[in-house]
Amino acid sequence: SEFMLKPDQAMERAIAATGLTDFGGDDFAEGLERALAAFAALPLNQAGRAGAEAAIVGSLASRLRIEDHWKRHPELAEVPVQGPVLVTGLPRTGTTATVAMMALDPRFRFLRGWEAVQPLPPPVLAEEATDARAVAARAAAASYANQAMHLSDPDGPEEDLVFLAGLTMRAYHGAFPMPDSFVDWWIGSDFTATYRWHRKVLQILHSRRPPHLWLLKAPPHIYRLEEFVAEYPDARIVMTHRDPASVIASDSSLRYHLSSERCDMAGLDKRSYGPKLLHFWKQGMDRAMAARQRIGDERFVDLRNADVVADPVG
Repeated sequence: SEFMLKPDQAMERAIAATGLTDFGGDDFAEGLERALAAFAALPLNQAGRAGAEAAIVGSLASRLRIEDHWKRHPELAEVPVQGPVLVTGLPRTGTTATVAMMALDPRFRFLRGWEAVQPLPPPVLAEEATDARAVAARAAAASYANQAMHLSDPDGPEEDLVFLAGLTMRAYHGAFPMPDSFVDWWIGSDFTATYRWHRKVLQILHSRRPPHLWLLKAPPHIYRLEEFVAEYPDARIVMTHRDPASVIASDSSLRYHLSSERCDMAGLDKRSYGPKLLHFWKQGMDRAMAARQRIGDERFVDLRNADVVADPVG
C-alpha cells in the first residue's frame, strides 16, 4: 500500500475539488499524517483504498467549504446550538434505536447523513423533499443490503463523529482495522478543536433548517465527554447500557465484516478482534465514568437496552 496518498497530495486534491485554499488553521495536520500512514500500513484492497482516500479528501474539502462559508457569514455565530442532547455509550447497546425513537420528537434537530457529508449549501426545510443530496441518499439506502446488521434511514439521525471528526482528522475510522499506533494516538489526542468545528457545522446546518435543539449520537464520544461539555455547557447525555459480553461479541463481528470488505483478510487475524475491542472500549468506558463524576450525574440519563427492547415506546 505504498501507493497511498501523501498528506500534501490529499490537500492538493481537496483544493482542486473546491477551488478554495484556506483550511482555517492546521489543527488537522498531525491527524492527516497519522491517518494516511495508518492506511498505508493496512492490507487494503482496491475498494478499501478508494474509500480511505475518499474519506480523507472529502473531509478536507468539506473543511475548506465550511471555512469559506463561515468567513462570508459571520452572523451564523448569533444563532446558538441549543442542548445538545447526546446519546452515547458502548457500541451495539441500542444507541441507533434509541436515537431513532427520540428523533420522532419534533423539538429535536438531528443530523442526517446526506447533510453531514455535504453541509453546503445549508438545507432548507421546504426544499428537503427534492434536495439532490437527500434524493441520492434515499436511492442509495433503498439498494443497501445490510439492513439486518445496521439500521439505515436516509432521513433519520446519523452518527455525528463519523462525519465531523474528520474536519480535524480525528476520525476513528472504525470500518478499518486501524493499527494500534493510530488507535493509541487517537485515544490520547485533544478534541477541543474538533468540537469547535463540530459546532460550526451545526450552526451552518440549522441556519435555514430549525429547530436549534440538537440530538446527537455516536459511541466514541464516551472518550471525550469533558471536552464535549466544555464546548456545549448545556449538554445532557443519555447513556445506553447492555451486557458487555454481548457488546464486544457483536462489535467484533460487525468490525470483522467491515474490515473484510476493505482489506485482504489473509493478513488479518480474526481472533484478535475481540481482545482488541474489549481493551479499546474498556478504556473509553473508564474515561466516561471518570468524566461523569466530574461533570455531575444530574446531566446523565441511563437507559438499559433490555428495557428499550421490552418496551420501546414506554
